[in-house]
Amino acid sequence: MKSFKVILIIFCSLLISCNKKQEEKKSEKNNDTIVIYNVDELFKNEGKNVKIIDTSCINEEKRALSDIKKGKLIYYCFMGMTEMFKSNKEMKEILSKYNIQIDSVLTYCVPMPKGFERNCYVMIMNNEIDKKYGNKFIDSLRVLAEKQYVKNHPDKIFQYDECDTVSSYPGTKGYRDYYEKSKKDFSRNFVYPKGYEYKKEKNFSSTDVSFILTKKGKILNIETDCSFANSKNEKFAGYFKTKAENFIKEVKWIPAKYQGINVNSEIHFYYFHK
Repeated sequence: MKSFKVILIIFCSLLISCNKKQEEKKSEKNNDTIVIYNVDELFKNEGKNVKIIDTSCINEEKRALSDIKKGKLIYYCFMGMTEMFKSNKEMKEILSKYNIQIDSVLTYCVPMPKGFERNCYVMIMNNEIDKKYGNKFIDSLRVLAEKQYVKNHPDKIFQYDECDTVSSYPGTKGYRDYYEKSKKDFSRNFVYPKGYEYKKEKNFSSTDVSFILTKKGKILNIETDCSFANSKNEKFAGYFKTKAENFIKEVKWIPAKYQGINVNSEIHFYYFHK
């Protein structure tokens, strides 16, 4: 009787095991899992059951770890939809003192599909530098590089939006203050010429002055342009230009700064006519 029970148990176990294997084979057949190794293959098999193996990232990780083990470090700055730096040459010189190379890599606004990573080698390298020297190391060196760039280019004219300061007009802290106060100060002593026809049109008339403000506060290369919605007022263009340029020359402009250092900058002053 005991032997019969043993045989029955063995038989049942074999039956269950067999059914399980058949179900697994059936499941595998229904699933038809496709192994994907790159993004192109993923797009070609869209909607199918896939298993992703990001071989590109795996290989980059192996190469990065191997290079780090050999003492090789590369700092990558991102180019594209990020803040752009002028001082990469200076940064290269500073990083060389730490035996760190410098390179660049493009950034993209479109993310990689789920399961794939971009710039694996780059990220491991940059993370290794942060781990070794601290996460403020690169930023601190970049400040030094930017300052050195200014010293290396003493005659460079900076665009105003590149500078630290947001207004070079005395008594103002921001661009809006600069525009409103400069217009108010100019209008205080401005007298419209006799015969000038005041605005009746939808469009505005204006005077625009651009000039170079040197690091020492000198004004150079004044260029003035007047536009009139009413063509009858064009005969007063010289008058408007002279008044605007005289105003520019009388103001004690404050030199712009880049990384705390006085620099030459391009300035614009404009006002709308009544």
